[in-house]
Amino acid sequence: MLRKSLIRALAGALGAAILATTGATAALAAPAVPNLKLNEIETDSTLDWAELINLESTPLDISGYVLTGRGNGFRVTIPEGTVVQPGSAYVAEAPELKLKKNDLLSVYAADGTTLLDSYEWGDFHLSTWGRLPNGTGEFAQLTAKSKGLPNEAPTGGGETDPGAGGAEWRAIKLNEVTSANVDPYRDAYELYNTGTVDVDVTTWLQADSGSTPKALNAPNGTIVPAGGYLVLLSNQGLSSDGDAVKLYLADGTTLVDEVTWGRTDAQPGSWSACGDGTENWLHTERDSWGESNAEACSGRIIDTSGSVPCQTEPPSDLGAPVAGGIAWPGSQKWSTADNQCQFNSAVSGQDVSGLDIDPSTPTVMWAVKNKSHLYRLVKSDGLWVKDTANEWGEGKRLVFPSGAGEPDSEGVTVGPDGALYITTERDNLNKSVALDSVLRYDPNETGTTLHPTTQWVLTGDFAGVVDPAKKDDANLGFEGITWVPDSFLVREGFVDDRTGRAYDPTDYQGHGTGLFFAALEKNGHLYAYALNTDGSFARVATMDSGMPRIAETQWDGDNERLWAVADDSVGGSSTLMKLSNGTFVVDRVYDRPAELANLNLEGFAIAPDSTCVDGAKEVIRSDDGNNGGHSLWSGTISCDLGLAIDTPGGGDGGGSNGTGGTGDAGGNSGHGETAVLANTGTNEPNSLAGLLAATGALLAAAGALMLIAKRRA
Repeated sequence: MLRKSLIRALAGALGAAILATTGATAALAAPAVPNLKLNEIETDSTLDWAELINLESTPLDISGYVLTGRGNGFRVTIPEGTVVQPGSAYVAEAPELKLKKNDLLSVYAADGTTLLDSYEWGDFHLSTWGRLPNGTGEFAQLTAKSKGLPNEAPTGGGETDPGAGGAEWRAIKLNEVTSANVDPYRDAYELYNTGTVDVDVTTWLQADSGSTPKALNAPNGTIVPAGGYLVLLSNQGLSSDGDAVKLYLADGTTLVDEVTWGRTDAQPGSWSACGDGTENWLHTERDSWGESNAEACSGRIIDTSGSVPCQTEPPSDLGAPVAGGIAWPGSQKWSTADNQCQFNSAVSGQDVSGLDIDPSTPTVMWAVKNKSHLYRLVKSDGLWVKDTANEWGEGKRLVFPSGAGEPDSEGVTVGPDGALYITTERDNLNKSVALDSVLRYDPNETGTTLHPTTQWVLTGDFAGVVDPAKKDDANLGFEGITWVPDSFLVREGFVDDRTGRAYDPTDYQGHGTGLFFAALEKNGHLYAYALNTDGSFARVATMDSGMPRIAETQWDGDNERLWAVADDSVGGSSTLMKLSNGTFVVDRVYDRPAELANLNLEGFAIAPDSTCVDGAKEVIRSDDGNNGGHSLWSGTISCDLGLAIDTPGGGDGGGSNGTGGTGDAGGNSGHGETAVLANTGTNEPNSLAGLLAATGALLAAAGALMLIAKRRA
């Protein structure tokens, strides 16, 4: 352990020295930042565009400058030979420059990293919006689109910046549409009011993909009640080959919302927002006019292309991520990690709930489905596929100790004895009654059914949290499970809630060599249990994951951190927890990787450091449903998570989210930034001589650490 810490400490020190050198050099030659600003943005066109204005007093060559969009991940480079005169505008437009709601448009210099300007907006499209005054003021509604020309303020002052909120119309969202010619909902669409005030849409206008906005066809009235729905009929026919519904304010230019669909997506059934008011549109088999789409979205989803042979199961229970999260410390783009429809079967559907990579054999991963089935997965051509040996081909059925029942199996972990420990929320034959338990299975048992050797029934331990008689609570119980060794817990002073003192494994005879940490979905808490071989148990500690709901937990022994992971009910957030002052506390909150869809991702498995390549290792997420017939998604994570390393005289540098830990080099915020050498002089900036001195001090410290290691060895 000391050797590993020394290597990381040396690497961090040398990295800081290199960064300091780079910073000193850049400071001497840093060019002036060009004064180029976004001036107008249009997202309601066949071709979206952005206008840039040159606020310099001389012509500006913007060849090679770059525009990026967060929503669609585009990167558009301005052509060579593009020169903008002082005070003049340049209009950037390209097929790939496609902007969305909740988007961020950014402009970078030709180096691709120097940010010149950006604008972010909320859950609405921009139409006729630009800066007033030109290039320097806030974005506001204009009198008219002024592509390539100076912006003009509307006579009445116009709407304020949409990002600032204020107007009630912004709460109205398109929620459902059909192109079917079936009365009474012939070419119909539905509005949903996400706000708390009724909205009158009498004067509003509607268009399809190419028509001029016209008055609404409103046979059901024109009031969209707060939190309610209003069904309207299109004022022109909607095509089943692909079309759009666009909703405008009375001016005919301010776009309230729009939705588009492809061939046959809007019939039969409906093109539905799953959940209400979001941009997660799916083709539902049934309609849900005048009510929430939740039930329709939980039913059959139609794949009219025929490209997905298994039934797609959409995400549900969508919720906001934890506030203050930071970027995922690894790949933002993830890829499918299973064969299409790999887990589909007549009895269990296409979904995966829990995952765990076997620590002794990292090429093996265990996957459990809440339809009482367990799979042994192996790597093949970069994918995790079903092992076909030893009767594992279609997974093995799980039962309760009686040999009967259908465990609602949610989480799985490999124990130190090689057995598999699986959590349950209920018996699927009695879905309305909570049954929070842990089952131990021997994966070497022959046959296609696994029988548990032990069951720990923990339901009664959650009196006051989970109500066994409450139907909803039966689906909010134990999700993930992971095992943490006693050796770590004792060394780091883990506190036993039962005694109020340091955890002593000898107090729990028969529990093995570690504790099992289980995740309770309902309250987002982790519970540490000593599970004894005779079926008895003791709760040793309770910890708050920092999230209102939780779907999975994983122990990262290489970094000595505990992961708590949420599904789409918390926006796919995750927290990294460290042991501090006797308990696990939130060290960092991570956002869902930017390009990983907000699916019902319940499972989470992280590969060991032994698999690291170029400082990164694999992470797998599993969907308790499927997207395009796939349930496994693969990404990467930094092997060391960018964690600060313990050094003599310093703290751990972790800190809670947004707070630097004690001894954090350079006042780090606990977000994993690399520490940079501080200027040790009092009146001068960093110089080469000062940098060399600092580097020499680092090398001297490294030599001292090496000597200590040699003496201890």
